[in-house]
Amino acid sequence: MASVALVAGMFVLVPTLTRWLGPAPGTLAVFALYWFGFCLPLGFVFQRPGQRRGLLSLKVGEQRWVPWSVLALVSLLAVAAWFEWPRPTPWAAITWALPLAVVNGFAEEFYWRGAFVTQAGGRRGLQVWGVVLFTAWHIPLVFAHGVSYHGPIVVVGGAAVVGAFWGLIAARTGRIGWTVVSHILTNAIVFVDLIATNFGN
Repeated sequence: MASVALVAGMFVLVPTLTRWLGPAPGTLAVFALYWFGFCLPLGFVFQRPGQRRGLLSLKVGEQRWVPWSVLALVSLLAVAAWFEWPRPTPWAAITWALPLAVVNGFAEEFYWRGAFVTQAGGRRGLQVWGVVLFTAWHIPLVFAHGVSYHGPIVVVGGAAVVGAFWGLIAARTGRIGWTVVSHILTNAIVFVDLIATNFGN
């Protein structure tokens, strides 16, 4: 229910804050509320005590395809970024993108994958529901005032694809170590373009 409330609330918060505060401060405010008011607190609430260290492990057991698939995804995105990043790429976009990617990648995985994996207890349905809601929370971003995410297909469709990929890794390994790594690297690449395109001037 908390996740559904988040998605519903973001349909109000995203357009309102980006209009009142401006595109850049409004976007940062939305994400700060999302990270520190939702993902991290609920991640701690819904994860079982004593499981967090193991949950963040990079051990994959028999799932040896996981590191290679993460490398393949990041490599593909890096190639795409070579063509998509504006020229010249502002250094400010890179320096802002890296810390934001770390916070966002960890916070989202800590809740959307970490909490749902620990609560699922082997129930695939709950983990799938986590992926669906993770995708749904990206829909309100389309309505950000003065901010382009390259359209709903890119922001929502992209979230659905990588969310399903990270959900599969978490389900197969029972951990989120590699999904955190993948999410941070993915965000680092994507955020440079997002920041340079929208807030570069």
